Amino acid sequence: MKYRMPEAPPAHHPSAETLAAYAAGALRPGFDVVVAAHLSGCAHCRAELRILESLGGAVLASGEDAALSDDALARAMARLDTPEEAPQPQRTLQHLLASAKRRWVAPGVWVAKVDTPYDQNDRVYMLSATPGAATAMHTHAGLEFTQVLQGALDDDGVHLRAGDFCERSSEHTHKPTATGHEPCVCLFATQGRLTPTGIIGRIAFALADV
Repeated sequence: MKYRMPEAPPAHHPSAETLAAYAAGALRPGFDVVVAAHLSGCAHCRAELRILESLGGAVLASGEDAALSDDALARAMARLDTPEEAPQPQRTLQHLLASAKRRWVAPGVWVAKVDTPYDQNDRVYMLSATPGAATAMHTHAGLEFTQVLQGALDDDGVHLRAGDFCERSSEHTHKPTATGHEPCVCLFATQGRLTPTGIIGRIAFALADV
């Protein structure tokens, strides 16, 4: 799938805390990919990120110099003599999304795991649903990040369209529903597996491995 840039500026964005963690490189692996997807189509958040990165640089520049250990030079020279590993090819967001393998789990619904580093207990995946299709009612073991890549989604009365970002906590129980006139495709990162509230949801989520 090729990620289309949103036609209008997104209306829902990552929290200030999430952007700050992303700027510091401290965001949970896998969740950073969902934020990167939002940043690729949101000029507002890219501007906020530049400010945060500048503030971080200013803080580092104002800090006290750290003292070097007595063997610092020797260790640096030893590293120069160690053969470097071949650099890994850079994979763009478009490549990650395009390479994800779809698995149909219901009529008009597919999921695809995204091949990016993340905790073994977490999930990073895309989900596509036809208009009117809804996920099973569920809650979460921890955080859930959602980025709408295509179409639209209704989440407890909050209307999310292509480009929008949503954060949910473990305290939130919901049943997002695809809306509009085209399939809704979203990129998700969840801390732990989703926790469905009914038997049908448990079966569906087991099939989808979410």
